[in-house]
Amino acid sequence: MANRRWSDEDVADLRHQVEAGHTVRDIAHGMMRTQEATRARMQMLGLTKPREFKAAAIKARVEPERECAEQ
Repeated sequence: MANRRWSDEDVADLRHQVEAGHTVRDIAHGMMRTQEATRARMQMLGLTKPREFKAAAIKARVEPERECAEQ
């Protein structure tokens, strides 16, 4: 994929897809961009969550599963 500039329409589409909850992989594929480029643009626009919040969200999903397995 070539290094293409992000147009205003691309940025609007990116914002819409992030708000809709699409994954970086799906967004990148649909926009014909690399995941790295998509993730970088999301960071520039402030559309990503800090890693500690992501880790806490993952932990919150895993712990209830463990509790169910222990019972």
